[in-house]
Amino acid sequence: NLDSAKASDFYGCIPGNESEQADAEQAYTQCKLGGVTTWVRLPRDQWPAEWAGMTDPVCPLDLALYGHPDAGGYWEAHCEKHLLAAGFTPVTQWRSCFWHERLKLFLTVYVDDFKLSGPKGNLKEGWALIRQGVKTDEPHPLGLYLGCNIRPFTRTTAEGVVLRGREYDMEDFLRDAVRKY
Repeated sequence: NLDSAKASDFYGCIPGNESEQADAEQAYTQCKLGGVTTWVRLPRDQWPAEWAGMTDPVCPLDLALYGHPDAGGYWEAHCEKHLLAAGFTPVTQWRSCFWHERLKLFLTVYVDDFKLSGPKGNLKEGWALIRQGVKTDEPHPLGLYLGCNIRPFTRTTAEGVVLRGREYDMEDFLRDAVRKY
Protein backbone atom coordinates (compact mmCIF):
# COMPACT_ATOMS: atom_id res chain seq x y z
CA ASN A 1 0.00 0.00 0.00
CA LEU A 2 2.95 2.35 0.44
CA ASP A 3 3.56 2.19 -3.32
CA SER A 4 -0.03 3.16 -4.08
CA ALA A 5 0.06 5.91 -1.43
CA LYS A 6 3.14 7.41 -3.07
CA ALA A 7 1.53 7.08 -6.51
CA SER A 8 -1.41 9.04 -5.09
CA ASP A 9 1.00 11.68 -3.77
CA PHE A 10 2.63 11.92 -7.20
CA TYR A 11 -0.76 12.34 -8.89
CA GLY A 12 -1.58 15.08 -6.40
CA CYS A 13 1.60 16.95 -7.41
CA ILE A 14 0.58 17.36 -11.04
CA PRO A 15 -0.30 21.01 -11.75
CA GLY A 16 -3.97 21.61 -10.95
CA ASN A 17 -4.18 18.53 -8.74
CA GLU A 18 -4.14 18.16 -4.97
CA SER A 19 -4.28 15.39 -2.34
CA GLU A 20 -6.37 15.09 0.82
CA GLN A 21 -6.95 12.42 3.40
CA ALA A 22 -9.64 11.30 5.84
CA ASP A 23 -10.12 8.53 8.38
CA ALA A 24 -13.19 6.31 8.55
CA GLU A 25 -14.87 6.67 11.93
CA GLN A 26 -15.07 3.35 13.80
CA ALA A 27 -14.62 1.70 10.41
CA TYR A 28 -15.42 -1.93 11.19
CA THR A 29 -18.60 -1.05 13.07
CA GLN A 30 -19.97 0.58 9.91
CA CYS A 31 -20.80 -2.87 8.56
CA LYS A 32 -22.69 -5.94 9.64
CA LEU A 33 -20.81 -9.07 10.59
CA GLY A 34 -21.85 -12.04 8.47
CA GLY A 35 -21.10 -15.72 8.45
CA VAL A 36 -21.46 -17.95 11.50
CA THR A 37 -23.14 -16.14 14.38
CA THR A 38 -20.70 -14.96 17.04
CA TRP A 39 -22.11 -14.81 20.57
CA VAL A 40 -20.64 -12.35 23.09
CA ARG A 41 -20.91 -11.42 26.74
CA LEU A 42 -21.34 -7.72 27.49
CA PRO A 43 -19.79 -6.04 30.51
CA ARG A 44 -22.40 -5.82 33.28
CA ASP A 45 -22.49 -1.99 33.10
CA GLN A 46 -23.62 -2.31 29.44
CA TRP A 47 -26.54 -4.64 30.12
CA PRO A 48 -29.98 -3.36 29.13
CA ALA A 49 -32.51 -3.10 32.00
CA GLU A 50 -34.39 -6.19 30.83
CA TRP A 51 -31.33 -8.35 31.57
CA ALA A 52 -31.57 -7.64 35.32
CA GLY A 53 -31.61 -10.90 37.26
CA MET A 54 -29.93 -12.94 34.53
CA THR A 55 -26.82 -14.91 35.45
CA ASP A 56 -24.73 -15.02 32.28
CA PRO A 57 -26.57 -13.58 29.26
CA VAL A 58 -25.06 -13.62 25.78
CA CYS A 59 -26.16 -11.90 22.60
CA PRO A 60 -25.26 -12.11 18.93
CA LEU A 61 -22.55 -9.77 17.69
CA ASP A 62 -24.18 -7.79 14.86
CA LEU A 63 -21.45 -5.33 13.90
CA ALA A 64 -17.92 -6.15 12.86
CA LEU A 65 -15.59 -5.21 15.73
CA TYR A 66 -11.83 -4.81 15.75
CA GLY A 67 -10.32 -8.05 16.95
CA HIS A 68 -12.89 -10.35 15.34
CA PRO A 69 -11.01 -12.48 12.79
CA ASP A 70 -13.53 -11.75 10.02
CA ALA A 71 -14.14 -8.04 10.74
CA GLY A 72 -11.57 -6.72 8.27
CA GLY A 73 -12.95 -8.74 5.38
CA TYR A 74 -16.51 -7.57 6.00
CA TRP A 75 -15.38 -3.94 6.29
CA GLU A 76 -13.38 -4.21 3.06
CA ALA A 77 -16.36 -5.73 1.20
CA HIS A 78 -18.72 -3.07 2.61
CA CYS A 79 -16.36 -0.25 1.65
CA GLU A 80 -15.69 -1.59 -1.85
CA LYS A 81 -19.40 -2.16 -2.53
CA HIS A 82 -20.12 1.48 -1.67
CA LEU A 83 -17.20 2.84 -3.70
CA LEU A 84 -18.31 0.87 -6.76
CA ALA A 85 -21.86 2.22 -6.37
CA ALA A 86 -20.39 5.75 -6.13
CA GLY A 87 -18.68 5.41 -9.52
CA PHE A 88 -15.19 4.33 -8.46
CA THR A 89 -13.64 1.35 -10.24
CA PRO A 90 -10.91 -0.88 -8.79
CA VAL A 91 -7.42 -0.42 -10.19
CA THR A 92 -6.52 -3.78 -11.72
CA GLN A 93 -3.78 -5.63 -9.84
CA TRP A 94 -3.58 -2.92 -7.15
CA ARG A 95 -5.73 -3.90 -4.20
CA SER A 96 -7.63 -1.15 -2.36
CA CYS A 97 -7.00 1.44 -5.09
CA PHE A 98 -9.82 3.01 -7.06
CA TRP A 99 -10.26 5.39 -9.99
CA HIS A 100 -13.20 7.70 -10.67
CA GLU A 101 -13.20 8.28 -14.42
CA ARG A 102 -15.53 11.29 -14.61
CA LEU A 103 -13.81 13.15 -11.77
CA LYS A 104 -10.29 11.87 -12.62
CA LEU A 105 -9.73 10.98 -8.95
CA PHE A 106 -7.36 8.33 -7.59
CA LEU A 107 -8.29 6.83 -4.21
CA THR A 108 -6.24 4.60 -1.94
CA VAL A 109 -7.80 2.89 1.07
CA TYR A 110 -5.73 1.28 3.81
CA VAL A 111 -8.13 -0.17 6.40
CA ASP A 112 -9.66 3.10 7.67
CA ASP A 113 -7.27 5.57 6.02
CA PHE A 114 -8.45 7.20 2.78
CA LYS A 115 -6.24 9.30 0.49
CA LEU A 116 -7.82 11.02 -2.51
CA SER A 117 -5.86 12.78 -5.26
CA GLY A 118 -6.84 14.54 -8.45
CA PRO A 119 -8.06 17.84 -9.87
CA LYS A 120 -8.45 20.23 -6.96
CA GLY A 121 -11.92 21.31 -8.10
CA ASN A 122 -13.17 17.69 -8.04
CA LEU A 123 -12.01 16.64 -4.58
CA LYS A 124 -15.07 18.01 -2.77
CA GLU A 125 -17.46 16.05 -5.00
CA GLY A 126 -15.30 12.93 -4.68
CA TRP A 127 -15.41 13.12 -0.88
CA ALA A 128 -19.17 13.70 -0.98
CA LEU A 129 -19.58 10.50 -3.00
CA ILE A 130 -17.38 8.54 -0.60
CA ARG A 131 -19.10 9.96 2.47
CA GLN A 132 -22.59 9.01 1.25
CA GLY A 133 -21.88 5.47 2.42
CA VAL A 134 -18.76 5.66 4.60
CA LYS A 135 -18.59 7.86 7.69
CA THR A 136 -15.27 9.71 7.80
CA ASP A 137 -13.84 12.66 9.63
CA GLU A 138 -13.59 15.89 7.63
CA PRO A 139 -11.21 15.53 4.68
CA HIS A 140 -8.04 17.50 5.31
CA PRO A 141 -4.63 18.24 3.78
CA LEU A 142 -2.01 15.53 3.95
CA GLY A 143 -0.48 14.91 7.36
CA LEU A 144 0.16 11.74 9.34
CA TYR A 145 -0.48 8.73 7.09
CA LEU A 146 0.63 5.18 7.96
CA GLY A 147 3.11 6.47 10.55
CA CYS A 148 4.67 9.01 8.21
CA ASN A 149 4.28 12.79 8.40
CA ILE A 150 3.71 14.01 4.84
CA ARG A 151 4.43 17.64 4.07
CA PRO A 152 3.66 19.02 0.62
CA PHE A 153 6.18 21.54 -0.68
CA THR A 154 6.58 23.92 -3.60
CA ARG A 155 10.03 25.13 -4.65
CA THR A 156 11.26 27.26 -7.51
CA THR A 157 14.58 26.39 -9.11
CA ALA A 158 17.18 28.97 -10.11
CA GLU A 159 15.85 28.61 -13.65
CA GLY A 160 12.35 29.56 -12.49
CA VAL A 161 10.88 26.04 -12.72
CA VAL A 162 8.25 25.39 -10.05
CA LEU A 163 8.60 21.99 -8.38
CA ARG A 164 5.82 20.43 -6.31
CA GLY A 165 6.51 17.42 -4.15
CA ARG A 166 6.15 15.68 -0.83
CA GLU A 167 8.56 15.37 2.06
CA TYR A 168 8.23 12.19 4.11
CA ASP A 169 9.27 12.40 7.74
CA MET A 170 9.20 9.26 9.88
CA GLU A 171 11.30 10.64 12.73
CA ASP A 172 8.41 10.55 15.22
CA PHE A 173 7.70 6.92 14.29
CA LEU A 174 11.38 6.02 14.64
CA ARG A 175 11.68 7.71 18.05
CA ASP A 176 8.53 5.95 19.24
CA ALA A 177 9.83 2.56 18.01
CA VAL A 178 13.19 3.09 19.77
CA ARG A 179 11.41 4.12 22.98
CA LYS A 180 9.11 1.07 22.89
CA TYR A 181 11.56 -1.58 21.75
